[in-house]
Amino acid sequence: MQVLAHNPALVVELAAVFVLVAAITARQLSRRVGIPSIVTLLAFGLAAGPSGIGVLHLNLTEPGTRSLLSLAVAIVLFEVTLRVDLRHTPKVTLALLALFGAGLVLIVVPIVARTYGYPPLVASMIAAICVVTGPTVIGPLMARLRPRAALAHLLETEGLVLDALGVIIAAVTFASFTTRPTGPIDAAWHAVIRVALGIAVGVAFGVGGRFSLRAMARASSDVLKLFVLLLGIGAYAIAELVSHESGLSAVVVCGLLVDLKSLPHERLLRAFKEDLSMLALSTVFVLLASQIQLRLLVPQVAPALGIVAALIAVRIVSVLLSTIGAPVRWGERVLMASIFPRGIVAVSLATYYATQIPAWGLRGGNRLAGVLFIVIISTIVLSTAVSVIVTRVFRLQMPALIIAGISPSTIASAQRFRDRGHLPVLVDTDDEIVGFARSNDLDAEFVVNAADVSALVRQRKARAIIVEEEERWRGTIAQLHVRLPVLRSGSDEERRFFEEYVS
Repeated sequence: MQVLAHNPALVVELAAVFVLVAAITARQLSRRVGIPSIVTLLAFGLAAGPSGIGVLHLNLTEPGTRSLLSLAVAIVLFEVTLRVDLRHTPKVTLALLALFGAGLVLIVVPIVARTYGYPPLVASMIAAICVVTGPTVIGPLMARLRPRAALAHLLETEGLVLDALGVIIAAVTFASFTTRPTGPIDAAWHAVIRVALGIAVGVAFGVGGRFSLRAMARASSDVLKLFVLLLGIGAYAIAELVSHESGLSAVVVCGLLVDLKSLPHERLLRAFKEDLSMLALSTVFVLLASQIQLRLLVPQVAPALGIVAALIAVRIVSVLLSTIGAPVRWGERVLMASIFPRGIVAVSLATYYATQIPAWGLRGGNRLAGVLFIVIISTIVLSTAVSVIVTRVFRLQMPALIIAGISPSTIASAQRFRDRGHLPVLVDTDDEIVGFARSNDLDAEFVVNAADVSALVRQRKARAIIVEEEERWRGTIAQLHVRLPVLRSGSDEERRFFEEYVS
């Protein structure tokens, strides 16, 4: 465009506009329709790049842009690892899933990539990045499928653990190709030393941050937000200063060690880091997709589909091996095998290393980003479609609850059910109260009469109705055209039902 040619700074400003519009649209579509955010963000990037209207022409290999992207990737990884929670997770099954999943990918995927003619560096980096999964895709998918709460938690935690493991493996792999050793043993040694230095920095920041946050527990939420951000960015910057290409490892380790659960402002801190991460990953996704030319992806379709087939085979084998003797039904095993999306961290790493490869004077950055772009989109689409079918065929979806009347007690009940992975739906005849419940990230609906409640029960396949005040809702409940157990919020019956429901 002529305007952009005479005003290069406008490219950056337009990029910021596209990123913000993409972030808003992605979040709305994810919450209302269930479309994974990554799909919307990548679509915006393609539309803004040479395959679309062509308004974004940023050179991602320039030092300034590359530093901005590296920082955005570091923020995304820090937020992802802060969410790892190993409580209430079967440790043996989780460890076996991570071990078999990562190990088989590192063995099988490079063979497939080399078969299609990819050089050793690109083939190895594809495998390392494919170790990570897509917890930010799996989370919304679990909310949509609503399987047994323990199974949903296991799958989400597995994704977070594999993300952390994949980042370290990718760092070691890339470091082994960017040293100047005298032999393979020397290369491995230098790679391990570089990553180990990053891990050491991450441990120092993580442990120091853990104790500092406890000491600062009474500080304002604004101060704690900035301090948490300082920990992540500080770990990345110091690790890069100590040993180049070790910053991502430091960020992951720091995020695993920092604990927000004991802080009084935990909810505000988590909301802040999630919003910041959403902005960072939107930047990464849009800028990556804006560099892709669809016509140049055609030669990489066949290799990408071959890699996807290998990932599916690896997933099936790893699930079968890791669930031997585990209390998991066969229908749930099939569902686990159908969950294999690659998501935010895969895109972030693809963007990061696609810009680092040419910076080191090596070739293959564009091929790495292109093939992983196809792999990520393919796994998201296939995994989503197959898992929906599996859930319906094996009837694995947990039913919803209708909670009539919005008050502090019913909101607390809804949050307890939601935290266990189920879907409570709050209803009320007051529009303002419904808006208040939605501001607390709860599913709430405005109803006028019993017909509205009956329709909602059938639509959501509700299992029971919990009421705030029996007197207020007695007439409405009596007119319902469905027969469901009706429980009073906070009663012994509601507590017993909760324990039975979440078991």
